[in-house]
Parts: sequence; C-alpha cells; structure tokens
Amino acid sequence: MTHPPVLTSTLSVTGSGWPLGTASDGEALLPTILSRCEVIRLRPLSIEAVSDGLQTRWGLPAPDAELLAHLSGGRPGYALKLHHNPELLEQRQIRLDDHRRLISASRVERFAYAENLAKDRTTLRAALQTWLTLWRDVMLRAAGSAAPLTNFDRVDEIEFLSGKVDLIVAQGMVKRLEDAIEQNDRYLNARLLTETLLLNLPQV
Repeated sequence: MTHPPVLTSTLSVTGSGWPLGTASDGEALLPTILSRCEVIRLRPLSIEAVSDGLQTRWGLPAPDAELLAHLSGGRPGYALKLHHNPELLEQRQIRLDDHRRLISASRVERFAYAENLAKDRTTLRAALQTWLTLWRDVMLRAAGSAAPLTNFDRVDEIEFLSGKVDLIVAQGMVKRLEDAIEQNDRYLNARLLTETLLLNLPQV
C-alpha cells in the first residue's frame, strides 16, 4: 500500500522542538500516526488574496497573477509552481485545445486520439485532470453558480459548452472523468477507459 509523501520539519514552540508534518490526504495516513497527531486543516486562500500576493511579493503583472490564482484554486504554492514552470501552462493549453477539437471530432478521430493518449499513464492522468477542471467549470455555469472558475482564460469556451449541455450532462462528465482518473491510478486498461470516456464526450 502506498501513501502520499509526508513532509516533516521542526517547529520551535516555547523552546522545544515539535515535529510538524504535512500531507495532502490525511485519510491515507495510518491510524497509528493520526492518533498521535493534532490535525490542523489548512484551507485555500481566496482568489483575490493569492492574486494580490503574486503581484506584491513576486511582481507578477495583474493578468498573469489573476490567471494563476484561479488555476491554483487559492493555493499559493501551486500558483508559484505554475509561475516557475511555464511548461506546465503550455501543456495545459495543449490539453484544452485537444479537448476543444475532440468535442466536434468523429468517432474514428476520437479512437485514434485515445490510442495515442493511453500509451503513457502519467500523460493520460494529466489530461484527465485538466479536462476535469474544465467540466467542473461547465457544471458550475450550467447550475447558475457564481463561484470562481478555474479556467479563467477559457470563459467563452465554458459559456459555449454550458449553453449546449444541461446540468445533468455536465455532472455526468465530471463523474466519468473522476472515475477514469481512479481507474487509471488502479492500472486498469488505459486504452479501454480512454476510449470509453471519449465516446461519452458530448459532441457539439
């Protein structure tokens, strides 16, 4: 069984050293560890706070800071990771552009794309995660929610899709993408799960 890595450091409290551990998923940690810890849940910052911080502390232009704040979902560390690794943003754009083509592609074209994408599980997972953020945005718009969008720079595309599909369809795509990510992590047949997903992708 594998668990997410835990980063440990030392926090000085009243002259004594206390171990401080962080984990992205506390439920995946062993109960014997959790029972000896005081759990402090850290919530994301507001989009505005992250954007302001990127501008004032890191000198980013306002448009760049706003985009990274939305993409990070209020996580300053991830926003900085995107800033320092522009190739991640380039890969995101490629995946979203691919998705835009796929929604109007034929079945043959979708099968061909699935065959190529399924060759590498890491690449597949990254694509699924990116598409999941897009469909969550579509779901929010279809539901009439005013919550901030993750893909702030794709508003026109999100509005277009939310006008073509209803809330039930958007929710269904979110569920299918979540299931596909889980199946990929469990090393199920990558090509089959990718083909199944793309066949269920709405054609608009």
